Amino acid sequence: MQIRRFSSDLKTKVPGGHPGLYAVPIQIPNSQMPPEKLADFAQRVNGMPLLLDADLHVVAMYFDPHASMDEHQADHPILFLVISGQGTLRLGGPAGETHVVQAGDAVLWPAFVDHTVWTDDEPLHAIAIETA
Repeated sequence: MQIRRFSSDLKTKVPGGHPGLYAVPIQIPNSQMPPEKLADFAQRVNGMPLLLDADLHVVAMYFDPHASMDEHQADHPILFLVISGQGTLRLGGPAGETHVVQAGDAVLWPAFVDHTVWTDDEPLHAIAIETA
């Protein structure tokens, strides 16, 4: 049995230009991580993610108040599940659709579409599920 805790006390800063954004990788594809790098990776992300023989990534995301994710796109769809708090997301670049999201909302970010998330005074916690 594999168990991975993803509570906020295990979060690490998301690299790059994402102020106030932290994450805990919950599950990664087994093929993505060479065996000789597993120990270093587990230390860097506060524990070993679950490893599956599938092209699937699952990440817990923690947005502080006044946090933001740099606008970007992925070459695969992403399911974004808000589990607590509230924030704003935009799909489609600066002129795209903007929506307030809160706990209980699920958003599908299509492949090759710019997306971003930011928070105001309240934090937001979410689970992102990506297929490669």
